[in-house]
Amino acid sequence: MDPKTIVPESEKIKSFEFKRLGYTLKFIVSADGLACVCSYEPSAMGGDPLKPEELNGFFNEAKIREGVDSKAVKILLSLSEQKKSVSDLVIAKGYPMKKGDDGRIELHSAESETEDEDVDDEQIDFRNVQNFINVKPGDLIGTIIRPENGTPGKTVFGITIPPMHGEPLKPVLGKNVRLDDDGVHIYSEGDGRIFIKGNEISVEDIYVVKGDVDFKIGNINYNGFLEVRGDILDGFSVKAAKGIKVQGNIGACRIESDGDIVFCGMSGQEKGSIYCRSKITANFIHDTLIESLDDILIDTEIRNCDIKTLGAVYVNKGVLVGGSCVAMGGVETATAGSPSSLFTRIVVGVNYNDLEELNKLFNQLKSVLEAFKQSKDRASTEKMIKERALIAEQIQGIRSREYDKANAKVNIKKKLYEKVSLTLEKISEEVREEHSGPLSIITNTVEGGLRFLSMTPLTVKATELEGFFVQEAERMKLAALTE
Repeated sequence: MDPKTIVPESEKIKSFEFKRLGYTLKFIVSADGLACVCSYEPSAMGGDPLKPEELNGFFNEAKIREGVDSKAVKILLSLSEQKKSVSDLVIAKGYPMKKGDDGRIELHSAESETEDEDVDDEQIDFRNVQNFINVKPGDLIGTIIRPENGTPGKTVFGITIPPMHGEPLKPVLGKNVRLDDDGVHIYSEGDGRIFIKGNEISVEDIYVVKGDVDFKIGNINYNGFLEVRGDILDGFSVKAAKGIKVQGNIGACRIESDGDIVFCGMSGQEKGSIYCRSKITANFIHDTLIESLDDILIDTEIRNCDIKTLGAVYVNKGVLVGGSCVAMGGVETATAGSPSSLFTRIVVGVNYNDLEELNKLFNQLKSVLEAFKQSKDRASTEKMIKERALIAEQIQGIRSREYDKANAKVNIKKKLYEKVSLTLEKISEEVREEHSGPLSIITNTVEGGLRFLSMTPLTVKATELEGFFVQEAERMKLAALTE
């Protein structure tokens, strides 16, 4: 026999046979020693059945000392009394050793520590199913847990089976992570989400949703850049610090980012909103509240939106119609308003934050004036006069603010319809007749009202254009004086 085919004695099945006048009893012990099955055959020649004391003696002869099953013993003795045969009855069981757990990375989640355990079931938002952990530089993101020793086993012969110890983890450090000098704690070195694959850990600053943002994905609050390769369905909140790109459309949702936001289209249904600290680029936006600190670049249409931006608004091919648009950097659109004269408000050259402050101050001033009319007390009157003067001073201070990005200019490529309200800095007019483009509209500081000119890019500021007219007016005035 080939020596390589010889099975070690400890790994062979062991068989024990006991013959008596009244029966034959066999014990078969598995190769691993963890199970003993018995077979019992009564003799056709008669004789006494198996007795308990005989069975105990056979256990001793076979050296079976561990895990004898008392229920199986009762079954065997009962059947032997009835002179019935038994086969493959498990009479004793050992217990296997348990391998120790391997070393692993235990994630640390500051977010999970702040969860409210007392939330009413009726208040649970099933959109909140985010399954990743946001981190920032310096955050503790994980701890390396050492392997465990395991638990020894024992055969039916009472022989101890030594345990197998768990394997130590050899971590692979990906990008934006570092292992502390103690060799145990792992820290983030960037913004993003924790990503683990096997024994590799990293902090990823890009998160890709391969389909729609729906109940499976839930609301997203992410420190990095988010790419959605489907749509964002109604009712979800999506926030990504470094930017958002959506290949599909957005429904009635809350969208927020410090970086650029790019998507196909959005139908906000008067519930949706966008807040962006950078540029917004899209094909169309309908019925949405939009706030941006930079330019808004739309290819086809903005309809019935409330827009506030510190940049400019561009509608390349289509129409800006309905709602209001406050753009400090100006507006350029193919068409403004509609043939049906849908009211459209365009305000350029002002900071929308200043407008909100002014509205509050004007409301305060209105209240002071109303109180002034009703007051007859001298002291109260003097107090209200001081309040009115203070508010007027604050209003003047806001109006005197200047911004480098301010551009009180509206560009119309094709058509400006009636019922469009234009406010260029302090001048407001409602368009009473259609105008065909291309044209630029700026403030006429010489004669008052608005000035309609041949169109120039928004990069050419209204102040530069008006400056030529002011110089020409001064030249003509000087010429008239010298004649």
